[in-house]
Amino acid sequence: MSTPLPRTAFRTWRFGLVPRAGVIAAVAIVETLLLSFLIQNAPILTPTGVAAVVHDAQHWLFRLVIAYAASFTMLVYLRGAKDLAAFSATGANAPVRIQWWLLHALLLAPLALLSAALYSDLLHLPFLVLAAAWHVCLIAAAVTLIAAMAPLPVWAKAVRQTGALPLYALLPAAAAVLAIKGSQLLWAPAAELTFHIVQVLLHPFCPVLHSDPATLTIATERFGVTIAEVCSGLEGVGLMLAFCTAWLWYFRREYYFPRALIIVPAAVLLVFLLNAVRIAALVLIGDAGYERVAIVGFHSQAGWIGFNLAALAVAIIARSSSWLNRSARLPAAHTENATAPYLMPLLSILAAGMIAHALSAGFDLLYPLRFIACLAALWAYRRRYAALDWGFSWRGIAVGGAVFCVWAIAAHFLTAARPIPEALSQLPAPARIGWIGCRVAAALFTVPIGEELAYRGYLARRLVSSDFASVAFRDIRRPALIISAIAFGITHGILWFPGILAGLAYGLLAIRTGRIGESVAAHAASNGLLAAYVLIFDQWQLW
Repeated sequence: MSTPLPRTAFRTWRFGLVPRAGVIAAVAIVETLLLSFLIQNAPILTPTGVAAVVHDAQHWLFRLVIAYAASFTMLVYLRGAKDLAAFSATGANAPVRIQWWLLHALLLAPLALLSAALYSDLLHLPFLVLAAAWHVCLIAAAVTLIAAMAPLPVWAKAVRQTGALPLYALLPAAAAVLAIKGSQLLWAPAAELTFHIVQVLLHPFCPVLHSDPATLTIATERFGVTIAEVCSGLEGVGLMLAFCTAWLWYFRREYYFPRALIIVPAAVLLVFLLNAVRIAALVLIGDAGYERVAIVGFHSQAGWIGFNLAALAVAIIARSSSWLNRSARLPAAHTENATAPYLMPLLSILAAGMIAHALSAGFDLLYPLRFIACLAALWAYRRRYAALDWGFSWRGIAVGGAVFCVWAIAAHFLTAARPIPEALSQLPAPARIGWIGCRVAAALFTVPIGEELAYRGYLARRLVSSDFASVAFRDIRRPALIISAIAFGITHGILWFPGILAGLAYGLLAIRTGRIGESVAAHAASNGLLAAYVLIFDQWQLW
């Protein structure tokens, strides 16, 4: 007599369709990044004829799929909490099937090969054969990924519950794609308008200014720039439109409509003008004799700095205006921001990093700004951290050591060894020791605390409940753990995979012990060992 084997914990892992869709989206993003990397590193041939048509069709179809997914998700959410809960609960008891995950993983190998060969001469096959095989493989990989998270009939039933929403979602998705195509037609006139604004901004500072409207070139006696279409400011406009849309939608209950819509044109105008200010500042920096700073640092970072400043200004003004915002009339005690203590330390590191990089000539000489900025943020919110458990034990240190080993092994294969930067080695000894000291101090203290507050303290708990502060670390669910770990890993560039593993390890520590201090200790141990590895073995590519 045979006894059936009990189902594994993996197969009885139960959660709704919404977090399952989030896992699918996260996996798809990681795999898309990998495929893009393979395509970029293959010897690409310029597509012509049928290949050019297919290439353009793929390009716009990909944008339509992304826009449709976002549109459908938003419409489902706007249907209300009950409808969203019903949609999610449809697959709550459906198994997560490991055999479909394995099949999906097997399909990635031919898909990767076909992706690298599609627009190159890697396989020496007719293009139509390659294109057909690629599309079949892509569709099969997508279907197996979806089926791995829940049976296809479960997904079909959930979609049917939404009624005509799948059809309605096509309208905003198609409008978004058409808007992208239409905006490309505005690049040239937008670049010309930016050119004239930059001229006006520079004239008080540069009496001798050489301008060529035909090529959109502006030059002083020492330095000049050509305003390309991609520098027209429309990218910033698009980002600001997305930001304002998300902001007004998320806080829609706090604003007076339609008057709140005035935020959108005001924000768009602000970010467009800041782009012209950025280009004018670029010319002035180069004209002052800091050509390398202008070209290497400022040119790459000033745009993001300008956008972030504009978005911050819009957020502050929109939240504080009683004419626009209902909550602005409430006493301060009722409008206390629970999110800021968890995100501001990491955001201060990122903001200081942008400024430091913008003022650099290749080497991040002003790295200590990140350490100082994060310390200031932690000090400003110090009383808000009293409720968190900062205790830790040997487990955190041990896990940190294991994470370091995985990180060092991955870095050995994924990165090329690089000695100490020449700019750092040429600094006077006190300055060099001070820079290294700040870097080590940041690795041991501010970075672990800032990142753990953001990814484990906020994101992992926010994925469980909007009232994240009431969620105990032990109550963080596995989908939230996985998504927060993926978000953490992606921020580490080429080392994204060990970054995801590290995020899982730190998150599991916080869940098992119920203490954020345990994950901070593990993170600090990993970073401390990595700092020692860099300094002792001259592995500066890891810094």
